[in-house]
Amino acid sequence: MIEVIEADGGIQLRMPGSDTPAEVSWRWLRDHGEDETSRDPETLQRRVDTFSIDASAKGRVELTDNDQGFAIHWPDGATTQHSLALLAEVVAGHVATDWSRSMPADFRLPDDVVLWGDPAAAAPDEVKLDAFLGTDEVLAHGVDQLSRYGYLVLRGSRHNPQLNRERAEAFAQRLGYIRHTIFGGMWDLAPDLTEHADTAYTSVYLAPHTDATYSHDAPGLQYFLCVQPAETGGESLVVDGFAIAEELSRTEPDAAAVLASVAVPGRYIEPGVHLRAERPVFRTDARGVLRQVSFNNYDRAPFLLPPELEDRFYDAYGRFAELANDPARRVAVTLNPGDVFVFDNWRAMHGRNAFTGYRHYIGAYLNHEDLESKRRVLVGA
Repeated sequence: MIEVIEADGGIQLRMPGSDTPAEVSWRWLRDHGEDETSRDPETLQRRVDTFSIDASAKGRVELTDNDQGFAIHWPDGATTQHSLALLAEVVAGHVATDWSRSMPADFRLPDDVVLWGDPAAAAPDEVKLDAFLGTDEVLAHGVDQLSRYGYLVLRGSRHNPQLNRERAEAFAQRLGYIRHTIFGGMWDLAPDLTEHADTAYTSVYLAPHTDATYSHDAPGLQYFLCVQPAETGGESLVVDGFAIAEELSRTEPDAAAVLASVAVPGRYIEPGVHLRAERPVFRTDARGVLRQVSFNNYDRAPFLLPPELEDRFYDAYGRFAELANDPARRVAVTLNPGDVFVFDNWRAMHGRNAFTGYRHYIGAYLNHEDLESKRRVLVGA
């Protein structure tokens, strides 16, 4: 039986067969409630606002009658529920792991990227979709713009928008090939939670994030063909993760070092599926070049850090989220029927404004190496 001991800094868990209790902070507990207010019961994605948690708040533990878990009552009137099974799993899997990997904060950016921390200062050229599909010169220009900026908008024909999967597949074939995942090859994105247990299949606001933090090799590109825009709202949002990484590396090197060294686990759970992977928010290659930004607080899986590192992680992760959610950094992309929006899932965080009415996109993933290959062949870069 697991013994729960309330302590000044949180709780201590005394596991069977262990002489040393595991410490779990109040902050961690508020961030990992298993009640409906804290976690969506259908998608199991996080609902609690991690970044508004009062790190100094202390709770009061109330054990349940069945010894399977406990509730915590908080000074602001909230109550969170916690299971001993989850805590035991997290402690067993992570408390003894050395998460600090001492990676450098002074990473370099890839050659030729254009940062747009201020979107008004730089933006890729818009491209005509018909020309992109039919002309190698326009294809080369679009590939170069996508590689430099991390996103691209391709405008379809207003007279003949061709709102079908053949059109969406033709776009993919100009860059590489469609990558198959648990969502299939090409998929329809509409407000229908019966399709997959993911907040994307709703009409609510989605904060900027990258997809597939639960995949060891997250798709490099994602694109949408607009079939039907929302009645109101629903604009796609995109934020430059590389610009945030560059700013933190330059102005807050300790935060950058933490984000480049702490491997953050992501997970995706639905009936018959339990995906899990982990990597730092900033992933560099062997030469110290930044290659990937991974950030998705919805899908962040529970994990423990040593007490001396937990506060540094929350502070750095929260600072990244603050910059990612700064409206001044966002580009809002309005799509009309037949338009395509494609972005680099290793760099550009995407989101969505809340909407009313029915909004229907056709989407798919592509591989990052295919974009890199296409650019080498067509542009010579």
